[in-house]
Amino acid sequence: MKIGNLVFVSCLGFSIWCLGFAGPAAAGTVDISGRAGIYTPSVPNSSPSLMYGVGANVGITDHLSLRGAVDTTAYTANNVNYTYMPITLDLIYHQTFAGMITPYVGAGVSYNSMTTGNVNTQTAGCQAETGITFALGGFNAGFEVRYLVPDSSKLDKGSVSMNGYMTGSFAQSFKF
Repeated sequence: MKIGNLVFVSCLGFSIWCLGFAGPAAAGTVDISGRAGIYTPSVPNSSPSLMYGVGANVGITDHLSLRGAVDTTAYTANNVNYTYMPITLDLIYHQTFAGMITPYVGAGVSYNSMTTGNVNTQTAGCQAETGITFALGGFNAGFEVRYLVPDSSKLDKGSVSMNGYMTGSFAQSFKF
């Protein structure tokens, strides 16, 4: 088994354990957010592109949450059109200060769909992120930097995404 696949399976197993065992014991909320940012492809001769999507964050404990997100971006390199769509699941550790500033770090697994020209491929990948969220009255705003590896068998072929996001004013929280 390749080391990238081992990392993917380990992260996926831990995420499922958190949902199955820690989730029911720790009541939380589900926050839905809109996301937009700049994606820097690893393809030579490509330019940064707009990446946008939606995310949902589920509180597990006071300091741990699971976040799922679907993003998409399109760009051109060497006269070839690319479309990239990662579907991610991340375990996030966060700490809130002064009731309004929440820095966080996280890592997770992804299912990735990449269209290059007319050829579509699907791969398993992984990512890591760090960011900060600010509570601003009735909504939250945040900024994060993610390192995305679309194919876990090629850990040296990652890309950077810088995202801003908002929750609250156009989002709904659910108690469970």
